[in-house]
Amino acid sequence: MCTKNSKKIIKKLIGVVAAVIVLMAAVVAIILFHFIRKPQVKLVESMTKTVSSSQKSDLNSRYGTYDICQSMIKGNTNFSFEDTSDETDGKTVQIELLRSAADQKFFAQTSIDDKSFKLFVNKKTSLIYIDDMAVRIKYADNLITNMSNSPITTVLGLDNETVYTFGSAYENCMRLAANNYKEDTNIKTDVIEKTLKYFLDMQGDYEGSRDITVGDKSQKCKVYSVVFDVQDFYKYLDDCFGTHELDLQGVYDSLSKYMPDLETIDNAAVMVHDIKQFVDDILDGDNITFYFAINRSGELVTLYADDISDRKVSVNLSFSGTDYIAQSYELSVNIPGQDGRSFVFSKKDVTDGDEIGVSYRAKIDSASVFGSIEGGLDVLFLDENAEINLKIGNAGIKKSALISGNKKGSSLDFKWNENGEGSLHIGCDPDSIDKPEYSDSIDLFDTDIISAYKFMKKIMNNG
Repeated sequence: MCTKNSKKIIKKLIGVVAAVIVLMAAVVAIILFHFIRKPQVKLVESMTKTVSSSQKSDLNSRYGTYDICQSMIKGNTNFSFEDTSDETDGKTVQIELLRSAADQKFFAQTSIDDKSFKLFVNKKTSLIYIDDMAVRIKYADNLITNMSNSPITTVLGLDNETVYTFGSAYENCMRLAANNYKEDTNIKTDVIEKTLKYFLDMQGDYEGSRDITVGDKSQKCKVYSVVFDVQDFYKYLDDCFGTHELDLQGVYDSLSKYMPDLETIDNAAVMVHDIKQFVDDILDGDNITFYFAINRSGELVTLYADDISDRKVSVNLSFSGTDYIAQSYELSVNIPGQDGRSFVFSKKDVTDGDEIGVSYRAKIDSASVFGSIEGGLDVLFLDENAEINLKIGNAGIKKSALISGNKKGSSLDFKWNENGEGSLHIGCDPDSIDKPEYSDSIDLFDTDIISAYKFMKKIMNNG
C-alpha cells in the first residue's frame, strides 16, 4: 500500500524522468539540426532527390525501368542477348548474365554457334566451362594454400608473388560475383563510424544564392561548398584501416614450409599506400573545393570543381531536365594544356509525341593520343515497337524490334527478325540459377599432373 510520502517520491521521480527525456530530445534535436545544416549532408540529400525524380519519366511510367535498375544495382540481374545476322557474319551469338545476391549465385555465358564459355559461381566454388568440360576452382577455401601445394603451380612455373596475386584477385572477384563477402562485424561497425565522422567533419560553407538556367527556366538556387582536404583524407585512411590491418599470419604460416622465401604483405598498408599514391598523382597534394547548387525543391542542379591541381583540371555535373530534374544531365572533365584532354558524357530522356526513350552520348578528345572519338546509344519506343541504335565512331549496330514482353518493374523483352533474327531480355528476375551439366570436370588445384594432362588433351580433341 502506497503512503503519502511514497506517492510524492514517485511523482518527483516521474517529473525528473520527464525532464530528462525532454532535455535529451532537445539535445538530439540540436545535434540533428546541426548535422542537417552541414553542406555535405545537403549534397547527399539533394543528389538522392535528383536521382529519385527519374521515377517521373515516361519510360518508368510505362515499363518500370527505374525499379528494374534499382533492383539490378542491389544484385538481381537477368540479361540475355541472341543474334544471328550479317553483323555477326551469319553466326549465332549468345550472351547471358544471371546474378542473385540473395542466393549468392552468378552465371555468365558467351557462345558463338556451338562453341561456348561459361562461368558458374556459388558460395564456395567456381566452375569454368569450356564447351561441356568444367574446371573447378574452390575460391572460398584456402585458395592460395591449395595453389601453393598443387603440382599444377609448379609445372606452370608460377612464382610466389604470382600465386598470391592471382589467388587474392580471383577470390575477391568470385566473392563479388556471388555476393559472398567476408564479414567482420566489429571491423565493419568501426569503419562505418569512422567514415561517418570523417564525412561529417569535412569543412563546408554556404556561398549565397544564384540564378541558374535549368532546361528552359531560370531557378533561384542556394550554392554551397565542401572541401576535400587531402591530409584529412590521409589521416582518415590511417585511422580507419591502420587499426584493422588484415591478419595474414595464418596464411603465411601455412605457406612457409612450401614457400620459405615468401615476402609477407601488409594488405591494409599496401591498400592505403596505393590510394594515397593515386590521389597524389591526380591532385599533386592540393585540396579540392567542390561547389554545388540546390533548387527550391531540394534537388541537386549542379556540382563542379575548377583548377584542380597544377594542371587546372575542371569537373562539372549539371542536371537540366524541364519536366523533372534528372530528365537530362551532362558530366564533363577537362584537362587543359598542350596535350589537352576532355571527356563528356550526357543522357537525355526522350518524349516526342507517342515516342519515348532514352539517348546517351559520349565524346573523348585527346589530341596527343588518338584525336577525337564519339559514340552514342539511342533506345526509342513507339507503341509495341522499339529501335536500338548503337554507334561508336564510324561503326554501329541498328535493330528494329518488337516489344514481346513486359512485366512492369521487373523485365523487358525484345525480338527482331529484320536483317537477321534475335532477342534481348533485360530484367531483375533471375529466378533459380542452376549449375550447368558437364561431361567431365577437374579440380584445378587438387589433382595430379597426369589427370590434368588427360583432361586438357580431351578439351583440345573436342575443339
